[in-house]
Amino acid sequence: MTASPPPSSPPPSTLPLDKRWVAAAILRPLFAATVLLIGYFLLPINHESRWNLVGLAVGALMLAGFCGWEVWQFRHSRHPVPVALELLTAVAGFYIVAFATVYFLFSDYAPGSFNEKLTRVDALYFCLTVFTTTGFGDIDAVSQGARIAVSAQMATSLVLLGLGVRFLTALVSDRVRQVRAS
Repeated sequence: MTASPPPSSPPPSTLPLDKRWVAAAILRPLFAATVLLIGYFLLPINHESRWNLVGLAVGALMLAGFCGWEVWQFRHSRHPVPVALELLTAVAGFYIVAFATVYFLFSDYAPGSFNEKLTRVDALYFCLTVFTTTGFGDIDAVSQGARIAVSAQMATSLVLLGLGVRFLTALVSDRVRQVRAS
């Protein structure tokens, strides 16, 4: 009597997603966006603060740490598609907070850059209207520097959406091949 081969396990790419893992993949970018927004609203970055460099350094370190962790998470995940979506969400959140910070600092350090002084909420709102191409027209970039920053956001939004999605698709395909090979 010949022994039957041991039952083979399914390839890693066909492993069912654990509900806790899916919940974590959804909650992590929401948590990251919350941390980014809290940092955006609380870090001392304005022309009256003596802590501008410290605030910017802390924010940059937080962002770098988060980005590094996301890349590590992607490289070691057995479920690359949800992690890639998480990574894209994190990059979009970082992108929006970064441009909102630029707009707030323009308004704070160079009054007259916009048709009104921007609070942090105003800057975030304006950034979102540019990102989503809604452009209500209630806030306008007036100075050349602010117009350059807005133009840069418009151009890079296309890059983020187009090339970013393409890049993540390539990463996911590559990671799926690696997982299947292991």
